[in-house]
Amino acid sequence: MDREMDREICGWIIEFLVRESTDEMLVKKLIQVFPPLNGRPRVKKTLLLHSIRTEILAGNVSERILDHLERIERIDRSQRLRIPDSMRQAYCAVALECTAKYLPGSCDRNGKYLDAVKRIWRSRIENLEKSKASKLVSERLRSRRRQVEAAVEDEELANVLITINTLNDAMLTLRIYLREALALMGPSFLKSQCDSILERENGSVSQASLCRKPFYAFPAVEVPPVGVIKVEKWRRVLHRHHPFPQQDLLDDN
Repeated sequence: MDREMDREICGWIIEFLVRESTDEMLVKKLIQVFPPLNGRPRVKKTLLLHSIRTEILAGNVSERILDHLERIERIDRSQRLRIPDSMRQAYCAVALECTAKYLPGSCDRNGKYLDAVKRIWRSRIENLEKSKASKLVSERLRSRRRQVEAAVEDEELANVLITINTLNDAMLTLRIYLREALALMGPSFLKSQCDSILERENGSVSQASLCRKPFYAFPAVEVPPVGVIKVEKWRRVLHRHHPFPQQDLLDDN
């Protein structure tokens, strides 16, 4: 077999680990050494969702998330998939947070706030509206644009935006979107195959499925991490039924 692992298998492994592994460093290292996954929209979407999750778990909401949501929307549109309302709501909330965060404590709304209005609303979002192709544009987004534009000159309206917990709103809507997006995608290919194998061997995968949380879960109570154990167990099962050279996974050559 060629030393370069089949790209389809690479895609299966990356999607599986990104969604199931609790070892973030392992995921990052594998992504770095795997070949480009051109023509793999599902894997690209999984990686973009994972990047969004990583940011919000770190307490960050940046314009990078707007980039990711736009790329996911283009992927979904190219695949003729439904764009959920939760995605539009998340995009609007992130755009507002990335703008309104410059208002508190600012004496000059013509500084960083105006720069953000120009960069996000007058450039990025205006281009989305003009394209007439993006499904991220909503009436709520248009309404928010009118508000942030007016707040440049209207101090009272600016104070109204300051009272909104835009960071919390962005975090909440992103979490809701992540859950819905992953639910609509369904399980990864390897997970569905391994669950099928385990079901045939053990009669049920219900206990295995309860062992860990999907990556889009945000629990209030921490659960002991057993993802690495489960990943290894599934790897052994998969290798037994569909063998391929494991050493190629981390081969730099």
